[in-house]
Amino acid sequence: MQKVNRVITSKVSVSFYFFFCGLVFSTWAARIPSIKDHFEINEAQLGGILFMLPMGSMVALPIAGWSVHRYGSKLVTVIAAISYGSILLLISHAAEIWQLSVLLFFFGFAGDILNISMNTQGLSVQHVLRKPILSGLHAQWSIGALVGAVIGGWSMKNSQTIQQHFLFVSLFSMAIALWMFFYMIADYQHEDSGQKLFTWPGKVLLILGLICFCTAMAEGAMADWSSLYYRQVLEDKTKVSTTGYTAFTFAMALGRLSGDRLIQILRYRNTLLLNGLLIVFGLTLALGWQVPLAVISGYALVGLGVSSVIPIVYMIAGKSKTMAPSAALATVSTIGFTGFLIGPPVIGLIAHETSLRIALLLVVLLGVIIVFLAATAVKNNDSHS
Repeated sequence: MQKVNRVITSKVSVSFYFFFCGLVFSTWAARIPSIKDHFEINEAQLGGILFMLPMGSMVALPIAGWSVHRYGSKLVTVIAAISYGSILLLISHAAEIWQLSVLLFFFGFAGDILNISMNTQGLSVQHVLRKPILSGLHAQWSIGALVGAVIGGWSMKNSQTIQQHFLFVSLFSMAIALWMFFYMIADYQHEDSGQKLFTWPGKVLLILGLICFCTAMAEGAMADWSSLYYRQVLEDKTKVSTTGYTAFTFAMALGRLSGDRLIQILRYRNTLLLNGLLIVFGLTLALGWQVPLAVISGYALVGLGVSSVIPIVYMIAGKSKTMAPSAALATVSTIGFTGFLIGPPVIGLIAHETSLRIALLLVVLLGVIIVFLAATAVKNNDSHS
């Protein structure tokens, strides 16, 4: 009984870390339009600056897999969380574009270390409980992102400065991270002694990485550009522009809360097919009918679409027979988060040469690719080889 209570408490603690991560990232994302206006830069320049965040993530990925394998997800998670919250606060005090760029690099670096470590912790808790929980954990990220978007909208509506806004979120989130550290568990160790930390990924991991790539690029586009597109639709810069992104994060949270149960019913393949179709239809609606209600509804459908893709990818990768869980997660993330790396500058450049509306058509294409890969390459069961 005591062991069961310990595992349940650990599930709650790792849930708080997912919430923390979503809150901090969304706090940054909600203020992107304000930062764009503050530095008086265009979409192409903003895309170049945003490029630094996923670049930091990419540099961190191999370090994340090694550090979690070497020191355990418990210690790495709390260190990464404190760093993540601290850098958010520093971003609000950036006075020059180069300072913002450097800070975004380390923001991405710390965020990705946190991502790999807390997902590894989640897989360990899931193994002990013997039922899917990863989608539910990612739901906590989405709930954190939703709360961050709401706080961001409130802070802008009430003329709070970025410094005041980021200070509150940083202090609150870091206090939670320190508290939850004491309730996590040791990582699960696979019995298969053939697992390696560094090895060439097989076909399955490569396909999972490509699905992760499409999803990360789509989700990154929504985080970086959805508020700007919604503001263009409003044609009134005085109105709060976070409503669309809030709808996206709210729907993503709902999708992830029901994701574990949906995966048990539909299995991996059919769930991924549904995800891809929702992304395609949702953004087609938002781009094809330029009225606020249609855009908000389309964003919500995209949120449902991306909701359970990454949890499914991580659950399959975590079952790898050839790589340690942290290394497998880092492998698919390395491939996948290239989408975050190239997404911001590509969409920014296309938007600068044409329009943001046309640039976001790229997300529709990404949804089509997810449907194709799920239909042709993903097994519709819980086994993995």
